[in-house]
Parts: sequence; C-alpha cells; structure tokens
Amino acid sequence: MLASVISGLVCLAAAAGASASQPEARDTSSIGVGPYWVDMPVDHFGSYNATFKNRYWVNATYYKPGGPVVLFDSGEQDASPLLGYYLQDYHGISAAMETAKQFGGVAILWEHRYYGMSLPFPVNANTTGIQYQYLTTEQALEDVVYFAKNFSVDGIDDSLKPGDTPWIWIGGSYPGARGALIRVRNPEIFYAVWASSAVVQAQVDFPQYYMQAERSLARNCSADFVAVTKYGDSVLSQNTTDATYLKYKILRATAGKPGGNATLADKVTWAQAEALSYSSAMSQLRVALGAYQYFGFQASIQPFCDLLESMNNTVTQTWDNSDTSLQAPISSEAGLAATYGIEKAVDAWLTAIWELDRDSLPPSPLPSDPTGRSWTWQYCTEWGYYQDANASNPHNIISVSRTYDSFQSGCLTAFANATGIMPSTPNVNAINKYGGWNMSPSNVLFTNGQFDPWRSVTMDSPEPAAPHRNVTTTIPKCNTPPANNDVFGITHANMVHVSDQRVLLTPDANHTNFHTVGFYSPIATEPFYSGMGLFSMALREWLPCFEKHNV
Repeated sequence: MLASVISGLVCLAAAAGASASQPEARDTSSIGVGPYWVDMPVDHFGSYNATFKNRYWVNATYYKPGGPVVLFDSGEQDASPLLGYYLQDYHGISAAMETAKQFGGVAILWEHRYYGMSLPFPVNANTTGIQYQYLTTEQALEDVVYFAKNFSVDGIDDSLKPGDTPWIWIGGSYPGARGALIRVRNPEIFYAVWASSAVVQAQVDFPQYYMQAERSLARNCSADFVAVTKYGDSVLSQNTTDATYLKYKILRATAGKPGGNATLADKVTWAQAEALSYSSAMSQLRVALGAYQYFGFQASIQPFCDLLESMNNTVTQTWDNSDTSLQAPISSEAGLAATYGIEKAVDAWLTAIWELDRDSLPPSPLPSDPTGRSWTWQYCTEWGYYQDANASNPHNIISVSRTYDSFQSGCLTAFANATGIMPSTPNVNAINKYGGWNMSPSNVLFTNGQFDPWRSVTMDSPEPAAPHRNVTTTIPKCNTPPANNDVFGITHANMVHVSDQRVLLTPDANHTNFHTVGFYSPIATEPFYSGMGLFSMALREWLPCFEKHNV
C-alpha cells in the first residue's frame, strides 16, 4: 500500500506545482552564494558579551516574492564540502534546492557553531572546557533563531524574517533532531521541518546501535559474529600467552591483502601484539562494521560474511609456521562455530579479514571536525549515545569491553581541564525535555531507514521502551499534530541512515569519499524521491495557512 501511494507522490507534487498560481520569478540568479558571515553572540543567555563569525551560504536562484526561506543544517561538520551538493545541486538534486525550486524560496546552507570556520574559540586538542561550555544544544538552537530574526539578502527587497515569510528546516541525523527540537521550541520561527533519521531521544547507554546492525545480518553471519565476539572477549581479556597469540593473528589478518599476500603481515612482530590493548584488538575484529551506518548490510558487510561463511575455500593463510587450511562447504544457518567449532570459526573469521578487499569497500565516516573533539564534547555533556555492549543480549556482536565506564572515562580524559563544567554523566534531559520520541509537533515530516542503527532513538524506534507509534503518510492539517498520536512520515524499507536528503545522478570523485557529500543513500534513489514527494505535498497543504506574525 505504501509503495503504491508513494509512487505517485513526485508526479502529484509536480502537477500541483504546475497548477499553483505564483508570482513570476525575478532575476535573482546572481544573488549568492557566499560564504557570508553573521556576528553571533557566543553566549545568548549569560553575561559573556563576545561574538564570533558564524558562516552560511545563500542561493536565491529560484526566489519569487512571498517564497519561503529553506535552511539546510549541516550539523556536526565543516559545512563547506556540502556547498556544491546541497546548495548548487552539483551532480544531483538536493532536498533544500528542490524545495526552493518548487516553492520559489531562498535556500541557505548553515554551519553549526564550533565546526568548520564558525568558531567562537579555536578547536584543537588544547580547547578547554571553559571554551567549550558554550557548545550546548540551547546555544546552537538560539544561533539559528538569532540569525533568522536578522536575516536579509542584498538584492531582495522583501522581508525574509520568519514573521513575514515561512521558514523551513531540512536536516538529517543530528540536524534532523535539531529541526524537530526547534519546531517544538520555536514554532514562531520555523514553520515546517523535514527531519530525516532524527535522533530525538537522547540516552546515555546506546547498545541498540549495534543491535540494529545485527538485525540486518544473514543469520549464519550473525551467529558467528556473536560466537567470535564472545571468544575474543574471553581470550583477550586475560593477560596470557594465548591472548597475545590471538592479538598477533589479528594484526597479521588486518595487515594481509587478498590472494594470500603476506608482504605487510610478515612485518608484524610479537612485541606489537603484546602492546595491543584488549579493546583495540576487539575493535579490529569488527572491522567489517565500519561503513554499515550509511551503506547497510549488502554493500558493506555482506562481502565479509560471504568470505566467512564459505570459509574462503580457495585460500590458505599462514598465521605462524604452520598452515591453516579452511576448506569446507558454506555453513548452515547455524553458522560456522555451531557447525565446525569455535576454533575453525575464528580462523575463518581472520582469513575473511585478510582476504577482504577493503580498498573496494565504502569508507568509514571521518570525524566530524579535524580533532573529533566538538562532537565528543556534545555527546559527553548532553546527547550520550555511548555505543556500549549489552552483555545480557544473546545476539550481542560487540565487545563487552565497551562499557559505560569506558566511555565516561574517555570523556573525562578528553576534557581533563573541564572539572566543574562538564557534567559527571551526559545531561540527556537537556534534549528530552522537548519530548523525545513522545513529541508531537505539527508541520514536521519524519523519515527513517528500516535498518538504520540510529532508528532506535528516533520517532519510529522498534525498541521495547519506545512508544511504538504508528507511522503514516496521511498528511496532517496545517499547524495540527497528526491524529491518534501518529507520526507523519516514512520508514524506508531496507535503508539505513539519512538516505533521502539528496539523490546522486552523475557520479564524481567526491562520492567515493562519503564524508564529503553525506546525507544521501549511495545505494538507492527511491528514498529521496518518495521523501521529497511527500514533503512537497505536505508543504502545499501547510504553507497556505501561514500568517504573518510578530517575532
């Protein structure tokens, strides 16, 4: 039913656009793109009176009098690599520019404080807790409120303030959550929101991240992930010769190349194995999970699982001076460990790591800032999301060395100079006070991916503690939350994280490094078209209700 409804959304939205009566567009193609800068207060709520330069870009190509302002939030990263893809539609179509095009709007790319060049203080390994105390969700949301109230574009005489024209927020992941929060917090500023993969429910412990990944695995591969993880924890947590030997084999496997190439593996030393920590060794065992968040099982993990479960029967690896031949048929659904025993499963696992052509796999996302410290501060102080293990979960696929204490210790070590400023544990109430996954804002579209590891903290969370609200494509009336406590949105089948904010039409070199583009599905185009179609139809229902008001 959902597929048949969505298949016509884009055509219907386009037809509605053709029949709508709108003023003729003026020639604003020369307006933009920037960067531009706004003098932003460092502290909106206290007595610290300094300002910093907050960066943004503008594209008014499609502007028509009375059109909305469409803000695309880049979130926890340098915004500049997104410029061509989200404000200029380079090699594809973006949600922000398509919305501006359909509704005669001005599009903005917004950079978050403490990222890119929007720096109240220099961000590096020496940034202090005193300097980071102004990196809070409230300060960052108020940045956009302040900006919107003072926004204008040279060459456009019309008032673009949020009391005079609708402002629309588009964002995915953390920026999607920010959009949902700001619609609850400041409905007088942002009139409508598309929140993709919006992580609205902050929580300290977050073992569900890897639980979602496990649900997408083939059952035999899942069984062996569980078995090998348990074995690794049991051996590597001990200070024994067996532990060092397993570390040695892990290092050789990760250094090896397909076809049995041992050029680098033969350079691994016993001393390196002795120096490798328990947690680092376990991290290398789960190397195949690195790109799952954006690429899903088939593109990122299946090549590893195929090598594992077939026991790579054409290759023989040498861990030391003896051969380890792994010739066997493909395992049953029970997995290799259950079929042949854990030792053979571990050897098959290490061989799969060795033989995996990692150069051809999608890259793991890079840190959101050069040092990773800004987002680390945010999750240590407010958002949490410690991706720790649930040892009682029979399907656990990550090391039990990943505990709350290990994450909290990492926070305290990273910001040792923040005593008295950084809370002793993330203050998730600073986020969840806006409703978390129980919020019911009006004029918001929530979209998610079925196997997104972050889905567990979204409005469509499948977790036992979640409210399990019905997700519907029925467009609610303007300024009215969906009926029956429903959630207006789409959960894209078989998709993962933020799969719908852009569509790639012409591949280019940047798309081989996902972090330079982001917020789209590298494996499917349907999520963008279905999400864009539904959002366009919703805006045609909502925008006519906008009334000018004082802000």
